[in-house]
Amino acid sequence: MYTLDKARKEALVSLKKTLGKKFLVTPDMLTAAPKPELGDLSFGCFALAKGQGRNPVEVATELAAHLGLSTLISKISSAGPYVNFHFNEANFASLVLHDVLKMKKRYGQGTAGKGKKVLVDFAQPNTHKEFHVGHIRNALLGQSIINVLRASGYETIGAAYIGDIGAHVAKALWGYEKWYKDIKIEKSERAKVLGEIYTKATQYVADHEEAKLEIAEVQRKLEAEEEPWLGLWKETREWSLASFREIFGELGVKPDEWYFESQVEKPGKELVKKMLVEGIAKKSEGATIVDLEDEKLGAFLVLKTDGSSLYATKDLALAFKKDEDYHADRQIFVIDVRQSLYMKQLFVTLRRLGFTPDLVHIGYELVNLPEGTMSSRTGNVAKYEDLRDAMRAKLTEETVSRHADWRAKKVKLNAEALTQAGIAFTMLRQDPGKIITFDMAEAMSVDGFTGPYILYTIARIYSLEAKADMPPIMLGEQLTHPLEAQLLRLVAEFPSVVGKVAASYQVSMIAQKTYDLAKVFAEYYHQVRVLDDVNHDRKGARLALLAVVRQTLINSCDLLGMQTVKEM
Repeated sequence: MYTLDKARKEALVSLKKTLGKKFLVTPDMLTAAPKPELGDLSFGCFALAKGQGRNPVEVATELAAHLGLSTLISKISSAGPYVNFHFNEANFASLVLHDVLKMKKRYGQGTAGKGKKVLVDFAQPNTHKEFHVGHIRNALLGQSIINVLRASGYETIGAAYIGDIGAHVAKALWGYEKWYKDIKIEKSERAKVLGEIYTKATQYVADHEEAKLEIAEVQRKLEAEEEPWLGLWKETREWSLASFREIFGELGVKPDEWYFESQVEKPGKELVKKMLVEGIAKKSEGATIVDLEDEKLGAFLVLKTDGSSLYATKDLALAFKKDEDYHADRQIFVIDVRQSLYMKQLFVTLRRLGFTPDLVHIGYELVNLPEGTMSSRTGNVAKYEDLRDAMRAKLTEETVSRHADWRAKKVKLNAEALTQAGIAFTMLRQDPGKIITFDMAEAMSVDGFTGPYILYTIARIYSLEAKADMPPIMLGEQLTHPLEAQLLRLVAEFPSVVGKVAASYQVSMIAQKTYDLAKVFAEYYHQVRVLDDVNHDRKGARLALLAVVRQTLINSCDLLGMQTVKEM
């Protein structure tokens, strides 16, 4: 049990002991006090007073006078209708220091998910297209959710789902044969060239009607597994997959399983046949639909008029495939918020098919450029590799200017970590339901609500610790500065924030708390000269506080999928 949990438990025990069986006290009745000067935890007396037919202010005053103190509760007061519990600062500080320094990388982990299995469907780029910043948000959000669930005790499987068949593939292969089949493409350029072909083909089709028929024929032959198209598909598909594996590695994205649309197309069509036989689906103007009007979800199209598959055809089969492979209690889908209606239709249809695991859709909004909305069809996209290279170049230049004595390898690793942190934090710091406008200059800044700022804070603490002439000492009673109390509170709140995110999937809460901790530490750094302190015990306690703040920031970065550095 973490320190904040212990303090809450002591306050609850005191309330229950005093009130007895006359009133049922539950943990949710204890909330954070609205202002630090009022206390640390508050208990509202409205329901208690109502049951007694009394004034809640009078009840609060009387109750505060009868409650007992404990190890972590040193004072109890009333303010209006609230009873406020004040922590014993010395004991609270000592326990927080002990928690973090003992648990280290495990600090913040919980057991809420013990015995439960969750599968997260994320990382869903299409082959034969380039990986852009919108794909980054999906992949990083899914991986961070996976990290948090694992930290909370859930057995968690991360499943990438790759779109490797369909009209976009036929279009790219048709374009390749038309313009590139006799051109030697360097291995490092293959994925990029495929994306360029797709864009060029899309633009060409807009002005050449006959090309649509040619591409449709390519798709038909692909689905029939005819050569040479099948062989070309396999070859170029691997070009994209090799690129995805490299990009995922750079971003810290680690799928445990890879699923492909090509795996589930035929099973999906067989499932639709079964749905027709069982009356779950029906024909409508030649197409196959599931009538969801009674759920106010309209008609769910599961097979085209010509018998070709749709996303729904494959997604229905995929859900059963994942369940067969992993038997998860819950399947989470990290998918564009614009697919919200589709996901509701999919979930209801799965229920009608007897699918029993919990189904959760985590929607996320678009990622735009400062100049406007992206589109892979028009070529107006911020390609991941272009973004990465531009950021690395700038950060390399800045690192060299600060550290002319660093070796090239060290500069390179530093710039890569800063780039990755800049991208990850920008993608995760906002509520998934909000549109992101990705500003590269802001993402690289070491000042403000950014990844590099968090890394800079960690590096600054490492630097202080390296210069210290004594080890840390866990003496909480020595930490009496107001900013030290703030830092300890933020550190103490970290485990409960992780727990809340595991329940809500709002990883932006971790990003915000991480920034809050770094910001308060910056104030502390400028106000308190830790290494110059002449009081031995206080200096040792402050060094322990530095270690605790650093470890909490690192653990936060781990959950957000951010690499850290020791020097900047």
